[in-house]
Amino acid sequence: MAKYSFEETTIGELLDNPKTAEFLFELVPEAKDHPMLEIGRPFTLEQALPFIETIADSMGITNTAERIEDFKQKLSELE
Repeated sequence: MAKYSFEETTIGELLDNPKTAEFLFELVPEAKDHPMLEIGRPFTLEQALPFIETIADSMGITNTAERIEDFKQKLSELE
């Protein structure tokens, strides 16, 4: 079983771990300085997904679904 999951791991846990934070910012560099990032810390990515998609759309990011799937895959591979 993977240590991290899209459904159960909070954004805060992902940000506090250097490896998962690296994956996140590699796939979504636009998120690094976004003011909503800190507000989202208590939420899982699954819970925050509607907000993430809305913010991505407002920023003109068009490949959100692809980035999310890439991140899910990387999370599932971590021990």
